[in-house]
Amino acid sequence: MIARLVSAGVCLAWLMVGSGIAGAQPWQPRDLEPPDLPAATGLTGADRAAMQRLIEAQIAAMRAEDWPGAFALASPDLQSHYGTAAALRDDVTANYAPLPAVAGAKFIDIVTFRGLPTYRVNLTGGDGSMTTAYYLLRRLDDGSLRIAGCVLVRVPSS
Repeated sequence: MIARLVSAGVCLAWLMVGSGIAGAQPWQPRDLEPPDLPAATGLTGADRAAMQRLIEAQIAAMRAEDWPGAFALASPDLQSHYGTAAALRDDVTANYAPLPAVAGAKFIDIVTFRGLPTYRVNLTGGDGSMTTAYYLLRRLDDGSLRIAGCVLVRVPSS
């Protein structure tokens, strides 16, 4: 299932459940943070480093407006859903503004969300706004990693 939601600054983008994909859902009100999530287990230091490099590479591609590069880092399910790099670009720039405007990223921890290892990352926008991103990651049959989804939670300003 792919769902998107915004309420009080909350965005849920590209959320994949299982191997099937349903059409995008309309924006719906939800909690600001996902419930307490268990720590991911069975990951090596090399796994963690590879996950961080993958996320950094996609952020860099979006910032550089290299949408084919950003698209290539998405899981096959996301690529199938969007179909083209241009469709990914259109959706991200219209609905998920924090992603291509990231000025900094702080990698916090890796949890399990929807059965997938999920990296919790604090993103800082060029305007100083803070967003917490939950990057869902999928290991493909060939052993490579791809981004399977991203949940964005805007940090309330103080």
